[in-house]
Amino acid sequence: MYKYVLPADGEEHGRLDVQHEMLKAALGGLYVRQAAPAVRRALAFRKDGDPNAILDIGTGSGCWVVDMAKQYPHAEAVGMDLAPPNFISPPPDNTRFECDDANHGLSQYFPESFDVVHSRCITIGVTDYRSLLEQAYNVLRPGGVLLTVDCDMLAYDENQEPILAMNEDEPKRNPKANAYLNTSKWIKEMGENNCPWEEFGERAVWVPLGPWTKELEGDRVNRREFIAAQLMQEDFLNMGDTVRPLLLASGNPAETVDRWIREQKDEVSGMKAKLYFK
Repeated sequence: MYKYVLPADGEEHGRLDVQHEMLKAALGGLYVRQAAPAVRRALAFRKDGDPNAILDIGTGSGCWVVDMAKQYPHAEAVGMDLAPPNFISPPPDNTRFECDDANHGLSQYFPESFDVVHSRCITIGVTDYRSLLEQAYNVLRPGGVLLTVDCDMLAYDENQEPILAMNEDEPKRNPKANAYLNTSKWIKEMGENNCPWEEFGERAVWVPLGPWTKELEGDRVNRREFIAAQLMQEDFLNMGDTVRPLLLASGNPAETVDRWIREQKDEVSGMKAKLYFK
């Protein structure tokens, strides 16, 4: 079984908070705008009187599910992950957090018990992501919405072409690196078989590693895209500190690890490499 390797401490949750704000800026909200009408319909007050319900699989720092709970205060918002979030202030009363492993499935939830199911940046820690998608479908109520967001784990140059030298070893380092690339195909196949979707779609979002593009220079800048680029840069600046304990646990000398982190931060802060991520 492939396990999620990043820590679940306060420092990592802080990085995930930055990632959350970056994705909000890049997507234009808590989800892509194209999904907004379906989400609003799914979370409209139910005629049977039952409360609406939201499930966030792999909730991390809990930011997404907390924001959804604030936006839809009449709904019950559930965040599930291997470890609980580290909140500075109490989350809204309509949230709860459960410690569980998505690799064990979603059988703890009744079928057709959620109106929205969300997963974000968790494919690297899921043994069988297609199976998880099918289980997510099973816990959705009729008219429910499945939202899944991830990075394809590749680096792209300033022309949005993959950088082969940086990407060629990714499948070896991470056996699940290609799971996200198949998500759209799997969802389509599910719709053709035993999981009939009313509609489905996807959107690719490109975010530069820092505000280096011509479109993000000068006075007439798309503020949302500029913020997304800045936050992507901050996210990467924090990554070295996040993985430091793992590098030390692998037997690397502390001096070497700290030098790697300094060099990584210098490269990212100086935007020496003009990179995109998708």
